[in-house]
Amino acid sequence: MTAPQHLRAAICLAAITLNLAFWVLVLLVLLPAKAAPRTRPWFRRAAAGIYRAAVRVDNVLLRRVSRASWRVRRLNLDPARPHIVLSNHRSWADIFLVQSLIATRGPIVTFLCKRELLYVPIFGPIILAFDFPVLRRRPRQGVDRAGRRDDDRRRVADAAAALLESPAAILSFAEGTRFTVGKRDANRRDGAEGHYRHLLPPRAGGLAAMIEALAPGDGSIVDLTLAYPRPSTFWEFLGGAAGSVEVAWETSPIAAVKPDDVTSWLNDRWRRKEESLESRSL
Repeated sequence: MTAPQHLRAAICLAAITLNLAFWVLVLLVLLPAKAAPRTRPWFRRAAAGIYRAAVRVDNVLLRRVSRASWRVRRLNLDPARPHIVLSNHRSWADIFLVQSLIATRGPIVTFLCKRELLYVPIFGPIILAFDFPVLRRRPRQGVDRAGRRDDDRRRVADAAAALLESPAAILSFAEGTRFTVGKRDANRRDGAEGHYRHLLPPRAGGLAAMIEALAPGDGSIVDLTLAYPRPSTFWEFLGGAAGSVEVAWETSPIAAVKPDDVTSWLNDRWRRKEESLESRSL
């Protein structure tokens, strides 16, 4: 990266942080209204408006200050219906790309978060205000790994069921972690299913829990493919040095995917995603 790109990245990161901090202060003032049944619907509408305002400001900062670039066909999702958003995961920049595509005009986007983020300034109030599902990455005393997975699955199902009362788009990075060549090679050595060059094997448990909770819902599953021109960091994205990211999407009705068929459906989607990414790398 050049010196001007590093400077743009620093300015953009500071501006995004200030943008989030401002709207979080507004949320904190309004948060008591969430506790009262009579004012809860009003709070949800106000919080959704705050969310979209923050995303629009981030879009301006990324486009004009950092000179980040991404290409995507316009996607119109009904904000009154629940949606599941799947995506491959390469960088922290992915979250900004997904928010720009989904939340600017459509439903707000909720995420699966680690419990530790509850205690991080700015992130904690956001998680509480929008009821982001919180997953426990460290097992409680006396709870084994299988028990932790069951607990996480229940939390994901509860978060998806909440979308029926307060529609939103819940984001799932089905790979479970960001892609790196090292992680890909480690999966190959461990004999993981699927032979991917650009992806990690998807995990079906969280998606199955969401679909089961929302079935037979009238929302949609949005499968995003994020294609970076080359491996790059979040800092490079903020500095406009990552190149133009191409975002492709396909939608399917939630009701079209049966809970018992989630694994095969997801593996098929990942095979097609791999083919799409491979064709772009040639």
